[in-house]
Amino acid sequence: MPAPARRRLLALLATLAVPRVAGGQERARGVPIRLVVPAPAGGSGDRIARIVADALAGILEVPVEVDNVPGNAGVTGTNQIAGGATDGSLLGIVANSAIVGGRLLSRSARFNPSEDFAWLAILGSYPNAMVVSVRSGQRTLDDWLAEARRAASPLTYGSFGTGSAGHLAGAYLRYEKDVRLVHRTLETLNEGYAQLADGSLDVLFDGVPNALVEAPRSGHPIVAVTSERRVESLPGIPAFGELWRESFVVWLGLVAPKGLDAAAYVRLAPAIGVLLSQPRYAAAMRAAGLTYIGLSGRGTTAFVDREFLRSAKLIARLNDEGVRD
Repeated sequence: MPAPARRRLLALLATLAVPRVAGGQERARGVPIRLVVPAPAGGSGDRIARIVADALAGILEVPVEVDNVPGNAGVTGTNQIAGGATDGSLLGIVANSAIVGGRLLSRSARFNPSEDFAWLAILGSYPNAMVVSVRSGQRTLDDWLAEARRAASPLTYGSFGTGSAGHLAGAYLRYEKDVRLVHRTLETLNEGYAQLADGSLDVLFDGVPNALVEAPRSGHPIVAVTSERRVESLPGIPAFGELWRESFVVWLGLVAPKGLDAAAYVRLAPAIGVLLSQPRYAAAMRAAGLTYIGLSGRGTTAFVDREFLRSAKLIARLNDEGVRD
């Protein structure tokens, strides 16, 4: 079935399913859904989460409140999602920085990615932008690499945390491209841009959705993106994939805690079907910098298992010492 026809069919089925659960919706009306985002407010994942929250609030006709729970590269908030209520009042936006990197590298991770969540959707992915301090005077990746290799002491790069896409990208430059780099975990991205400005940070790996806003505002140049291909919003910026056949991206999933109540699932599933099938919601996420995937059903767990294995191999190849703080 052609994609446009399939989207129209999904939307129709979703609207047909809603009256069957009207009683459940009436009981839920006025009761907020808490959407936990394991990241600080204002970052790339938070920007996408707010699009999802607004969409679900309109579809379900109940308030959907974003609750930012940062800490430990997303592990703190992801633990909270895994242990949350199963009545449909709590959903979460999870990222591979915690689901994969955190699970492999953080002793505080208390979840199994494939067993402790009800996977509702894979929303999409975005690369990191490699933002260099304007103080360096370098405006291209080649110039920055040449200067970094000549530096008398290691340069410092910042990322969202251990095991994040930005952390792995920096480790790749360190181990595979002979760049002397030291990693620093950042509590907030505002902190990262401030440190670029004062010279205490040389490089920041920031998600493209946020970097598109903050890098021009702060004057720090973007010299590369960590995706397989160049991104539409930065056509003149080279990608890791085209240069080195390697990529480091963030992907986002919409989940509920394991054991989601059957009545809650019946109430939520049609809404998520509309979220994934309506072009306007996908367009909003794409406009924010997301490479939209819109995957649901059994394909979500297969996606997670595949990505977990790929990232585990990558972390092993980059050396455990290189990716742990």
